Amino acid sequence: MKRRELLKGGLFAGTLAFLPKGVAQGAPQNIPSLGRRYRNLIVFVYDGFSWEDYAVAQAYARRRQGRVLALERLLARYPSGQVNTYSLTSYVTESSAAANAMSCGVKTVNGGLAIHADGTPLKPFFAAAKEVGKAVGLVTTTTITHATPAGFVISNPDRNAEERIAEQYLEFGAEVYLGGGDRFFNPERRQDKKDLYAAFAQAGYGVVRTPEELARSNASKLLGVFSDSHVPYEVDRRFQGVRVPSLKEMVQAALPRLASYRNGFVLQVEAGRIDHANHLNDPAATLWDVLAADETLELLTAFVDRNPDTLLLLASDHATGVGGLYGAGRSYLESSAGIDLLEAQKASFEHMRRLLGNSPDAAQVKEAYRTMKGVVLTDEEAERVVRAIRERVYWPEGVRQGVQPDNTMAWAMVQRNANKPDRPNIGYSSGQHTASPVVLALYGQGLRLVSLGLVDNTHVFRLMGEALGIRYQNPVMSEEEALEILKTRPQAVRHPEDVWA
Repeated sequence: MKRRELLKGGLFAGTLAFLPKGVAQGAPQNIPSLGRRYRNLIVFVYDGFSWEDYAVAQAYARRRQGRVLALERLLARYPSGQVNTYSLTSYVTESSAAANAMSCGVKTVNGGLAIHADGTPLKPFFAAAKEVGKAVGLVTTTTITHATPAGFVISNPDRNAEERIAEQYLEFGAEVYLGGGDRFFNPERRQDKKDLYAAFAQAGYGVVRTPEELARSNASKLLGVFSDSHVPYEVDRRFQGVRVPSLKEMVQAALPRLASYRNGFVLQVEAGRIDHANHLNDPAATLWDVLAADETLELLTAFVDRNPDTLLLLASDHATGVGGLYGAGRSYLESSAGIDLLEAQKASFEHMRRLLGNSPDAAQVKEAYRTMKGVVLTDEEAERVVRAIRERVYWPEGVRQGVQPDNTMAWAMVQRNANKPDRPNIGYSSGQHTASPVVLALYGQGLRLVSLGLVDNTHVFRLMGEALGIRYQNPVMSEEEALEILKTRPQAVRHPEDVWA
């Protein structure tokens, strides 16, 4: 039967066909089983998060904060494993294909949301959950219309069509949407001048734009949009006075609303700016967004403890940049000192660039690094940053294809002394996504698993389905079919806003 015939037969319309056991794309693998069902499901995505990010955050929390990460405790005591992340035609995925694998249970080509390369739409898992009466929530530090949240609820051939995705959200009708992306809802910013805020309000949503409005709102359905683009980094919220809600505060607003629905709920929480910070090779921005995610994880595990009919599934969709803490000194005895130096970093490169503007001089650059990164640049390093911002002369050549001029700003402050670091000894392999396996973990009562092992990212779909008793199969496309289609498909136009993959 052809994929389109499957869809016409009712799969996409709502008939949930039972999934044969063991069906999966990717490497042969064991198929772990949960052992019970749950009423509620929370999926917490650490976007762009690698084991190196975990190691740096773990060390900082222990050394500078005197505590153990909630994630470390979870990994030590509850079922965990690793996820292979590759997409249908590429060993390096981007977020939409990764979201599709987790949400739809099948591999797809990079770039589209819950859709195959030939235009065949797929049913995202949260759409299936909505059909059986579950309330739905999306909370993210990216634009709310970004790939990871969107891939769990709607289908669209272009992950960058965020104005259209905002309209699809209204049509879909989730109970909670919280994140960034004012330019996709505001009539003064949208190309078609549609007022999506008014449309959501007319549909019964409380529309909030500030932390204060979020705290005051008693609306049962909620649209919260807190920034023009992505929600600013935690390091800027915490140390630079940027007024946006934290990820934890957004989740605190979402949980009671969703928990009030008698049929239960599904909620996706995305710590999305970990990925962006790694694209920029910005260790402070990465660290504090990981720590913000950890505070949110504490909140979520406490909710699960009070509500034992809830399963929490935590996963990274892929690794980005892979900023590793490198050995320093004889026998690497000075390595830990680089962790201490992160404490002086009080702003992201994104915030620094906003303050520096388009024509800074070397003195302004040096002062910004001194006060916001705790790093004293040489004259030569400061001049490199000036030229990168003013003239787009990027350095080194190896990061030209990253995110500029931010990657040059990062390289200007890399470790110079391998024996005794005077700058954080964290180095990045790139400003791009990588192919390494990433974390997968479960938290909930009654779990019988000891180890999830190494599984394909499509297995997240199966775990979610087993948790809620929702079983169906999306159409499968082979790599050969997809490559044949890609040969004849025009090259996608890159949107100016498509800075992050």
